[in-house]
Amino acid sequence: MVYRRRTKKAFSWWQSLLLLGGAIVIFFVWQSQTAPASTAIDSLVEMPTLPDQLARSDVLPTPTPNISVPERRITFVAAKMTAPITEAYRVGDSWEVRHLSGLVGHLAGTGWLDDPGGNIALAAHVEDADGNPGPFAFLSYAKVGDVIVLSEGQRVIAYHVVTIARAAPGDIQFVVQDGRRRLTLITCADWDAKTASYPKRLVVVAVPGA
Repeated sequence: MVYRRRTKKAFSWWQSLLLLGGAIVIFFVWQSQTAPASTAIDSLVEMPTLPDQLARSDVLPTPTPNISVPERRITFVAAKMTAPITEAYRVGDSWEVRHLSGLVGHLAGTGWLDDPGGNIALAAHVEDADGNPGPFAFLSYAKVGDVIVLSEGQRVIAYHVVTIARAAPGDIQFVVQDGRRRLTLITCADWDAKTASYPKRLVVVAVPGA
């Protein structure tokens, strides 16, 4: 008796259709897993902005002092303070002061000792984010006639207070550069618990000479 090898029967049309459909499903599943994340998420990330008013939490890490230049320091006995001075750089139409912590910031673009602009503007915190006293915590103790000392390395210059004022945060009259030599100290004032911010600035102006 002669046996013949059975030939494999070809797929029917409906089997072929099922295989094709399965392949398409597998392809789309693979594509959805390997595709890059939607850019819609990126649109939800907002660029950081500076607050309109300084709050208790507005502090950044203290910068490393530049040891290539002589140390700058302010001493104001009546305000119970002495502290190093670092640069506070411009950010838009204001200055970045959140990083100051226990330092006093020289507002970039304002005068320094022999600069022709004349007006040396310094800013510092009343308190840090933890509620500890900042360099200008007792600036409100200042009185007309008090002595303030600035130093840069071995150089020392004394100033005496002539003006004490309150100002709005956007009031720029106290940082104007007009050639008149003076020292202007600025800090936050009048803490408002409802808004958790300082709506005013305390300004102390001093001129050279003890």
